[in-house]
Amino acid sequence: MRNTDPFVWFRQHSDTLFRWLGIIGVAVLCFVLLRYWAMRWGGWRAWAARLGRELALTAAAFAEPPRSWLRHRSALRLLVRRLREPATWQDAERALAAARTADLPGAPYAALVGARTVTVMLAGREAPEPWTVARADLPPVTPQAAGARPIVVALGTQRYGGEQQCAFLDLAVGPPVLSAAGDGKASRALLQALAAQLEARLPRPLVVVAEGVHRRHPGQPVRTAYRTARDTRHRLGLAPVLVTTELPDPLPPELAAPPGDEPVLRVLVLGEARGYARLLVTERHGRVAVMGTPLVPRCDGLGRAVARVLDTLPPVLVPASAAEAADDLLEDADLFEEEAEQERAGVRGRPSAAGAGRRTDEGAAEQSAPARTTVRTTEPAPAAKRTAT
Repeated sequence: MRNTDPFVWFRQHSDTLFRWLGIIGVAVLCFVLLRYWAMRWGGWRAWAARLGRELALTAAAFAEPPRSWLRHRSALRLLVRRLREPATWQDAERALAAARTADLPGAPYAALVGARTVTVMLAGREAPEPWTVARADLPPVTPQAAGARPIVVALGTQRYGGEQQCAFLDLAVGPPVLSAAGDGKASRALLQALAAQLEARLPRPLVVVAEGVHRRHPGQPVRTAYRTARDTRHRLGLAPVLVTTELPDPLPPELAAPPGDEPVLRVLVLGEARGYARLLVTERHGRVAVMGTPLVPRCDGLGRAVARVLDTLPPVLVPASAAEAADDLLEDADLFEEEAEQERAGVRGRPSAAGAGRRTDEGAAEQSAPARTTVRTTEPAPAAKRTAT
């Protein structure tokens, strides 16, 4: 080795030497650039923290699509399982009615139904805490509360108390106009899901759907649908519901005036409404915000869930007064007496048209969902605010 000519050795190992010199040069250049970059960000520590945040955001961006799909499937399964059970709807209505009779610091407007509890959301100037009651402690029948009986619609799922719960909104309180605004596709899907629920749960003539709400449902023009809904009356004291993509122009006086205790008409409209309205704002990520409240449920699976359980939704059972119940008993007694006379005479015919019409119209509250023509929904996405526009 001592007798090795350095020039000969360098010529024999020139490729390796130049390769290592290039690697060292690149490393020095990278260090200089990183140091310049770090100094501009405030030092090595600040540079490392910012680099960590950027890497975390990049990883979250790649992981968000599969995570969102998994959340959507989980919410859809929960909605189908819970909405298929009549007890879920009944517990929501019983909890809201019980909250009206209880001495609470706010007005109940929504309910979150979990596996074992029901949480009633309260509205008030001081943002009162929600009222939670165990489902086993609810009264066996809906208490007779002051004002209208709760009419609930499902909005989606929301996490509360460490579990995903079904969110229900009470349409019997607040402004008579419910506006679905925000993302165009999501708000239309939400409006269709709400309309399908109401048409399945309310008596047939009470829900009037205008044209443009669903492409497979040829509705009436807006003005005609408004007049039809306005002139529809039901003996159970339920207000008719108009589902439309826009409000009549000019705005009817019953929709422009402040809401009263018993509205003549309730309206579900697509887009921002005029007058006094409760605003639901949807977003493309699958959530809906009930403006002015902490209620922000996930609703992207609501449309598909409602379409699957539409035939099993329980009707809204509104208790009649004692006088109406007595009238029903008298009418039934007259009908049975008439049928008995026909049987004694040897004539077995169908009930009279008046009796059939009475059973169809007055018994619609107990009619099951499969016998009704409903508006099928597409899958929606997410909001409501009591606002005066």
